[in-house]
Amino acid sequence: MQNFFRKLSIRSRSPPAVQKKKSSHNLLKKNSSGLLRFIRNNDKLLDDEPIFDMPMHLMLHVIDQMSFFEQIRLARLCREVKEHLEEKYSKIRKLELRKRDINEACASDDAFERHSKAYVAIRIEDDTACLVIDDAWVVADFYVFLGMLEVFREGVETVELDAPIAELIVISMSDISLERWYAFQCILKAFNDVYEDLHLDSGFIADRDTFWPKCSDIVIHATKAQAAALGRILDYGVKSGYVFDRRTMDHLRLEFEDLQGFDDKAINKQIYYFRCWTGSLGWDHRYEIVFNNNSPKECHV
Repeated sequence: MQNFFRKLSIRSRSPPAVQKKKSSHNLLKKNSSGLLRFIRNNDKLLDDEPIFDMPMHLMLHVIDQMSFFEQIRLARLCREVKEHLEEKYSKIRKLELRKRDINEACASDDAFERHSKAYVAIRIEDDTACLVIDDAWVVADFYVFLGMLEVFREGVETVELDAPIAELIVISMSDISLERWYAFQCILKAFNDVYEDLHLDSGFIADRDTFWPKCSDIVIHATKAQAAALGRILDYGVKSGYVFDRRTMDHLRLEFEDLQGFDDKAINKQIYYFRCWTGSLGWDHRYEIVFNNNSPKECHV
């Protein structure tokens, strides 16, 4: 019940890990005040000439040393900075998207950078980005996490993600608001998923751009408790072709971490709904279901 009320609450404080770094964060602001003052008037950023004397190559070098979230904020400085960051992050080819306890994830790996307010974090190494969202997520976390995905989505070729995040991505493309979906999630949580056939239906949406247009390999990690998230994807009126282009897909794998096989009829029903959504009947060897009977995997590079 304590977790349920936490999920209904709106966070007003920064994450603990960010609070500990408050002094160093303020120091960064002081050292970069000459840069940050140019983002105060957002209406003039990309169209007017930037009013600074620092050579552009030096400016870009300074920005590259900042955290991911600072860089994204500074993308509004001027067109050159925006294009530099777009080119930089277009080189990311693999995404790992995890729903985990954010404090534990960041404590076990200090390479993660946490957002100052939302309970999300990111780690980038070479051509791989690992994004983590807290397992007790709220609506504010959704918006930040989806904004982070938007930075990388067009160039990504390989994606590993947890089943609840797959549902989040699909719902973000539907006509259902994130606030309404979050309320639906709270209802499911409050009743401990007693009503396993409870659905939030939506009509088919109009045409959408493909979320991952270049993606060729997707692995979805799921547990027995998360199977319903896969089954609900069919309800939201979003065709699988709006998420990935079937013509570019080489492999779609559904990987259960705590099951040994097709022994549970309820799980089989959810898998069937997911297969109907993907249209996998004609995929042959490109569609695969694996049962590992292990604990959920952590982010790795």
